[in-house]
Amino acid sequence: MPVSIGLPIVSSCSVASCGYNHDGCHAAAISVGGQHAHCNTFVDTEHKGGADATAAVGACSREDCKHNADLMCTADSIAVGGSTDVADCLTFAARV
Repeated sequence: MPVSIGLPIVSSCSVASCGYNHDGCHAAAISVGGQHAHCNTFVDTEHKGGADATAAVGACSREDCKHNADLMCTADSIAVGGSTDVADCLTFAARV
């Protein structure tokens, strides 16, 4: 079983086409980045797999997000879903 070491969880994911999404995100951990806070772990496949636990957010390269500290997400949890891309971090909030 993965050790989350206090990482935020993926509380919801509405991207049905992702192989890790079946009754929630089951990647061991996801990373977020790109121009639109994209879920970099998204895999477009009908095959379902991953870990038995809910995914954590392992890394975030969106330094312009208010939840980002030292390339790590500090939100309590995040939601993933369609926005600009098929699978984006919907919790992204621009740093002011």
